[in-house]
This record gives sequence, structure tokens and C-alpha cells, in this order.
Amino acid sequence: MLPNFIIIGAMKCGTSSLYHYLQLHPEVGMSEIKEVDYFVAENNYERGVSWYESQFQGEFKKYGEASPNYSKAHYFKGVPHRMHELLPDVKLIYLVRDPIERIISHYTHNYSEGREHRSIKEVLQNLQNNHYLMCSKYYWQLDQYLSCYPADQILVMPSYILKDERRRALERIFGFIGVDKAFYSPSYGEQKHETSQKRRKGRLSRFMLESPVIKTLKQYIPDSIKDPVKQLTRPPVTKPTLPAALRNELAEYLRPDIDQLRTFSGYSFERWDI
Repeated sequence: MLPNFIIIGAMKCGTSSLYHYLQLHPEVGMSEIKEVDYFVAENNYERGVSWYESQFQGEFKKYGEASPNYSKAHYFKGVPHRMHELLPDVKLIYLVRDPIERIISHYTHNYSEGREHRSIKEVLQNLQNNHYLMCSKYYWQLDQYLSCYPADQILVMPSYILKDERRRALERIFGFIGVDKAFYSPSYGEQKHETSQKRRKGRLSRFMLESPVIKTLKQYIPDSIKDPVKQLTRPPVTKPTLPAALRNELAEYLRPDIDQLRTFSGYSFERWDI
């Protein structure tokens, strides 16, 4: 079975929440793992179509997956073209949030995982071809897909609508992918996301949490044991605050791209400071 729709991102914009909400719909079969990354050549593309099909199990009206790496075209090349070769009729869902807040969240995530060691001011010292900024250039990312897919196969959804007007957002998403849009689970009142208290991985925690043995055992260890261990091995991380001048510089840099996104999507993004 192959997917009928794909959540292509963006990273740190609510893709995990939407994946969970779609899992609860009786007509939707989501991939066994959330981030399949099949169309990323560096990750799983060489596993082949049969492997990709095996990620979608059960009998459902529609099937989908969610891989935010699909909207990192500056880093992972060729994703839209590989996707179109296999899935020319697939529907694409793109969640977006305030692009500057997304950058801060992205940085905090990488720092807490031990993949980023610079301060956020150092990270944003050069804005040209900056990985964090490119992930927030939403229209630029979409434009890579528009070279392969018609606009009516792409749905842009602001994450603040998914969070604050969930019924309205899900009704539109369900209608877009072709399932019963009147369905609404009581569990949709829950917000599925990672805890706001990030903790930074050090060498000890990386060894403990990333060793093959621990990865196997982790699924059987209750949170009552895992959480204290995490607190002992990972110091807390505070989300950084951007100086006003730097925030204004980012806004000026990103504004042309966001204006194009406004035109394409029909949303004003009035809650964004840009």
C-alpha cells in the first residue's frame, strides 16, 4: 500500500500532533513509524518501494505519513522529484508557524540533543544559506514541490489554527485528504507535543540512550524510571531569547518569502511578528 497524503513539514510546527490526530480517524491508516523519510536519498530511499509499502498496514480508506525532512530541500536534494515519480497524485500537507519562533524551537531542539554547541547568536551570525533560516523559508520550500505538483494538491495550515481551532483545522484537513470530515474524537482535545522543559544530552546520556541494548530495552522501561534517569544525566535547557535587533533583522530577511506564502495560501498569518 502507498500513501494518499504526506505531511511534508515543517519541522517544529506540530507534525507530531497532526500525525496523532490522523491516527485516531477510523478511515485513516498512518505509517507504522512517523518519520519514514523514504524519499530522502541519504536515509531510506535505497530500501526500495516494497519497504515503503510495508510501512502502511491495515484496511483503511486513505494512508499517510509525516516526514519533516521532506521540507529541507536546501539540505536533502531531490525529494519532490522522487516523490512525484512514485506518487504523482499524492496530497501534500504543510504545517507552518511563526518562522522566527520555529527557528528558536529548532535551535533549542538541536542544542538539547547535543547536535548544536554554538549560541543562537553565533548560529544566526550569517543569514545567507543558513540551515535554520532555510527551514523557515516556507514558500521557497513549497516552490520545490510546485515544480512537480499542482497547487490544488497542496494544503498549507498554520499551526496556531490546528492548536486553537482544532475542529475547524481538522475538518479542512479531513476534507482535503478525502475522509469523513465530520469525525471528531474526544482525544482531539489533547495537545500532543514534547515537554517544554528540554534537557541537554551529554556523553553519558548519549551512551545510555543511544546504545543498541538500551534502545531495545527502553520500550519496556516505564516512564517512572526513565524520567528520573533523564533528569540525572541531562541538564535542563532554557529556550534562548533573541535580542530585538536580531529578531528585526530576521523578520526583514524572511518577509519576502512569507509574503509569497500569504499569496499562495490565502492566510494573512496575523499572529506572526513578520
